[in-house]
Amino acid sequence: MSRLTMYVVGVGARQGASAAEVGALVDQALADARIPAHAVAHLATLEAKGTEAGIRTVAADRGWPIVIWPAARLSQVLVPTPSALVGEVAGTASVAEAAALLDASGRPTGTLIVPKRTSPTVTVAIAQHGGG
Repeated sequence: MSRLTMYVVGVGARQGASAAEVGALVDQALADARIPAHAVAHLATLEAKGTEAGIRTVAADRGWPIVIWPAARLSQVLVPTPSALVGEVAGTASVAEAAALLDASGRPTGTLIVPKRTSPTVTVAIAQHGGG
């Protein structure tokens, strides 16, 4: 029996990032990867960003739950493009990629489909989980 393929959208953002900017970057990443919004299992982010209105609005508008992770958990996930600056500020060298790679139970089961992409205040990455 094969498992369903699902996707996790990882999002990092500076404080006060707008829902319009978060949504535009998320939607463009999904479109570029030809992933329908209904195939997204959840949006994942850093614990400190879980209350950001821009992130919460984007998830709510799309009907996605939000899964939040402490920096200590995200810092344990191997990612292709870590950032020393983000590490200094957030306590983890990756937010979007690391959050996308974790499944809802916190296991790094994903395969990065969209490596991190950035706008002035937002970072997004998408990982595929399951399938086969």
